[in-house]
Amino acid sequence: MKRNPFLLTILLIASVLTTNAQTAQDADTLLWNGKRYAVAVDRCAPSVVMSYFQRTMSETPFESWSLNNNRGHIAKMELIDEKIKLLSVKAMRFRTRTGNLWTETGIDTVVAPDYFLIAPLHSEQPLGETAVEADWYSGILELRLLPKDKKEQKSDEARGTRYLNVVNGQVVDNVFISDKIMAEYQSGRAKLGHDQAKIYNMNERFKEFYLHCASDREAVTYNGHKGLFKQKANGLTLVMEFFGNDPLKCGSSWIGVPSVNGAPFGTWLLHDDSLFVSEIKTHNSSGQHWQQMFDYLADSVVGGMAFGHRRFVHDSCYFADWITGEYVIHYGSWQTNSFGVSDYVVSKTQEIRVKEGVVVSSKFSPRSFEEDEAEMAATSFVLCNEASVRSVEDKQLAEAVGNFKAPKKSPEYEGGKTALRNWFLNRPLTDERAKDRLFRVRIGFMVNCKGEAGRWQVISKGKGELFEFANMVLDIVKTMPQKWSPAEDKKGNKMDCWQVLEFTVSNGTLTNANYK
Repeated sequence: MKRNPFLLTILLIASVLTTNAQTAQDADTLLWNGKRYAVAVDRCAPSVVMSYFQRTMSETPFESWSLNNNRGHIAKMELIDEKIKLLSVKAMRFRTRTGNLWTETGIDTVVAPDYFLIAPLHSEQPLGETAVEADWYSGILELRLLPKDKKEQKSDEARGTRYLNVVNGQVVDNVFISDKIMAEYQSGRAKLGHDQAKIYNMNERFKEFYLHCASDREAVTYNGHKGLFKQKANGLTLVMEFFGNDPLKCGSSWIGVPSVNGAPFGTWLLHDDSLFVSEIKTHNSSGQHWQQMFDYLADSVVGGMAFGHRRFVHDSCYFADWITGEYVIHYGSWQTNSFGVSDYVVSKTQEIRVKEGVVVSSKFSPRSFEEDEAEMAATSFVLCNEASVRSVEDKQLAEAVGNFKAPKKSPEYEGGKTALRNWFLNRPLTDERAKDRLFRVRIGFMVNCKGEAGRWQVISKGKGELFEFANMVLDIVKTMPQKWSPAEDKKGNKMDCWQVLEFTVSNGTLTNANYK
């Protein structure tokens, strides 16, 4: 087969652009002592502005707007009295917010930080002051001088990198390393000075910390099914939320705690509609290191916040009552593709909303594991004796399945009609068309001699939307627990028997659930 040289050229250009988009960034700038510096942005480490949204767990308003800026913004800052001040933010594509609702796409503009609701975390913003103290930021800033004239271009400052170690917006270390010294160090021909080596190694660990956040995912188990939390847009882990997403409190050695090195990842458990953590995994240069929760946190309270104090599954599994937010879980398996690369193939997605460790809502796509199990039970449904089937007395049921003798005792739901009605009340129709509608649905089904249910079918009459609604009810019914006691004859023998479920559907809610 002939190769199309034009096509190959296009693919090559696309590959180069893709690579550049992953690494190249329009730089933030920092003003200091009358000089202007470009702030280097690592592929995974957050910028000063992005770290604000990480710390506050706020939705990031920026969208990628060029091949050179996949962060979606450029910040202008100034160093005043050793404190980082955020002066302005330039964004080409962004969303504006009314309350908690983001709307519309913005245009290329430069605005004050408060436009995006960016404010200091630990102090009040002085009235009338537009510069915002970036007290949420902790990390290393790499600065390269942007010369304003030939004199600055020839200065020593223009021939190296200045490193600022920032703790809660305050510069605590300021070290300059020339390009010549760095080249000699990287080639093994020279050593860095004590302060230079200290801040350089801290910067490398700082980058590694966020690289691990971006390259790994936290494991979770739900009712025996193993999955992975989808990586959040801010790149941080659920464990870090315990520490208010503050890297100064999360125990990595680049901030001076040598016992642990790397980003913390949890092993999670969804149990009885609550979220628990059992183990903490941290990364270091030799791979991964597992620690028990007690070993990692040292005690039951960090920063005044108690954890696991209300409930637990077992001694080493703690209730994550500090977790509040919306999360996505991917269930699937690791598979090796044709290039020999291992990839996680997702077969099912679960969206959960958590409030103080309690799962207040859960939505599966395409459907839940419970629905899968119910479907399997329905398709594997077998009668005990086809020759001696019974049926409750019901005209619509007889029209649908035929005439059968009535049993002495009809199939009954374990827990009675009250338990049945409570189960369906919590599972309404989600179709908006069902609102402000009132109708009845009747479902015929079989309960075999083992108490298993199957052969579900709609027996009530209805056309158009009513027919669609009835089948939506049928889908819900198929997922109900298999808690039926079978029919019996006069001698107490258990029998296969047809039964009827009927509902009144009001504004989408399944009310008055009943059976014969």
